[in-house]
Amino acid sequence: MIAPRISRLELIAAGVTLFMLAEAFLPRLLAPPSTGIPGDVPESTLLRFLWLPFYALIGLGLILVARESWRAVLRSPWLVLLAVLAIVSATWSIDPELSFRRGIAVLATTLMGVYMAARFDWMTALRLLALVWLALMLASFIAGIVAPGFAVMSEIHPGAWMGGWGEKNALGGHAARASFLFAFLAWRDSDHRRAWMIGLIVALALVLLSRSATSLLGALLGLGVIGAAWWMLKGRCHALALVWAGVAGLGLLVLIYATAPGILLGLIGKDETLTGRTDIWIELAAAIEQKPALGYGYLAFWGLDSEPRYWLEKAVAWNAPSGHNGWLDLAISLGFIGVALFAIEVAATTWRGARLALRSPAGVFALGFLAQFMLFAMSESIILAQNSILWATFAFVSAKLALGRESAIAQSQTPQRAAPSVGPASTAPASSAR
Repeated sequence: MIAPRISRLELIAAGVTLFMLAEAFLPRLLAPPSTGIPGDVPESTLLRFLWLPFYALIGLGLILVARESWRAVLRSPWLVLLAVLAIVSATWSIDPELSFRRGIAVLATTLMGVYMAARFDWMTALRLLALVWLALMLASFIAGIVAPGFAVMSEIHPGAWMGGWGEKNALGGHAARASFLFAFLAWRDSDHRRAWMIGLIVALALVLLSRSATSLLGALLGLGVIGAAWWMLKGRCHALALVWAGVAGLGLLVLIYATAPGILLGLIGKDETLTGRTDIWIELAAAIEQKPALGYGYLAFWGLDSEPRYWLEKAVAWNAPSGHNGWLDLAISLGFIGVALFAIEVAATTWRGARLALRSPAGVFALGFLAQFMLFAMSESIILAQNSILWATFAFVSAKLALGRESAIAQSQTPQRAAPSVGPASTAPASSAR
């Protein structure tokens, strides 16, 4: 089947939607007065209504590729089922209106990823994501120079850059993930290598300027995945040597952490409480025990008027806007049922990504993205996040891997020129990309 040509207008609409999902600049520019809670940006009524046309665009896109989108959902049902569960959780939520409204948002975010998987080939989708990230990284870098009062923190963590986001860890995390995408495209997309190299340099600079230790680890992990893939292409002996070195290195790190954790934590600038995170996790675990099966309702626990949140903050003496752990926040929202659904989805996506990596660089990107995602999920509430470009990208990777070689849209060309293949054979013409 020959894929319909993708118009510039559709690419622009998709790009602008992804820009909105990055939640940079606009949430801060349109936000009402601060609540005084670090990292807790109040909702803007204007911004809430501004999302509606973008949800409509996502729906229109799904209609354009309805058959392929439905196939992706059927082959990866846990992904959409998890988002649907977020909406249904309004029936038992401690804040039904909040859970329902934000559940609709997370379903739209998930379906954006499904649309991208159904509509675009790997290279077109990754180029589109990279262009959005390039614009955001450059804008954040320029803002840090010309408007430091806006883009550089002055009270908490003074001097750390936050760019277009609300705090330094958000900028650092996004820059780390963008650096992996830029590095991958610099490796595989020779036609635009110069642009991706510029993006890589800027993103890595922002990781350092954010002073986020976790982000630095995430950037190194992403670059390490690409380096490992490049090394393993040299032959079986090189691959075996790398596997041996990786296992030995991991074993050494585990041994050091088990016997002297302070050494490793000191290297990344953390104490044994991970800057107070473990205190929150202990209290969250106790709260989860009260509603283990279904949780408190999607994001209801962290509502500003939530009584359970009030008692948690009293216990830790800190106004925590989230649990700083994606798994715990998923459990507090949707219980162990939600955690089980996500675990199944991760396992299936990882298996598919590993199989694809044996024959296509696209699989390398999928595995690298998943590795970074799981790392950041240990300290950030990014799992099933509403209006999030990161969750939309997770949905894209999951749905694209689920479609596999059976994708009805074999190749979607940009109006300019054919994209180099990241499909099964790297020397194949662009029409073979999946």
